[in-house]
Formats: sequence, structure tokens, C-alpha cells
Amino acid sequence: MENETNKPLTGTWEKMTTEDVEKRPKINFEVNITQRVVFVSDTPKEFPSVDGLGVFYVFDVEQNKEERAIVTSAWTLLQELKKLSPLIGKVADITKKLAKGKQFFEVKLVE
Repeated sequence: MENETNKPLTGTWEKMTTEDVEKRPKINFEVNITQRVVFVSDTPKEFPSVDGLGVFYVFDVEQNKEERAIVTSAWTLLQELKKLSPLIGKVADITKKLAKGKQFFEVKLVE
């Protein structure tokens, strides 16, 4: 069993952001379930990961006329979303897929 902890790691205080981030409910992507979103900003917010070894991104979106957020560090999702830039106002269908034991994201622009 992995040794997991909910305690801060060394250096967390220095890495923490003081940016006022609006808390929006996060969209959870389940395999083969398409999520339709409308992007309400052009660029995501970038935050350091808890372990300090990477970053994750928060995209502000609307889903079913409710404010939501896509929180991700998944390369395939980031690459697909980058192809849609500029994002603001665009409607996209996002589906998490699984093939040969690996997950990836499929993003389709809705016109």
C-alpha cells in the first residue's frame, strides 16, 4: 500500500498562491461519458502541484448554464484544448477514453 498523506510537504508555504480563485464545481470526467462545455475565458489559470514537481490548469467553463471548472494536468486534454485556442465562447464536447490501458481525451468543437 502506498504511503499517502494529507499533510503539507516541505516548501508548501512558499509555493502557495494568494490569488483569489473563485471556487467553481469541478467537472469529473468518467470514461466514455461526453461532457459539453462552453469556455468563459481564453486562458486557464496555472497552479503548482502539491508535490512541487509540476503544475495543473483550471479552465473556467459553463455546463448546462452553471459555472463549472475543468481542473487538469492531463497532457492529452491540454494538447486538445490548445488546438481550440482562443477558447473564449467556444463550445466543446470532451470525452475521456481508454485504449490499451491508457487514458486520453477526445475534444470536438461544436459548431
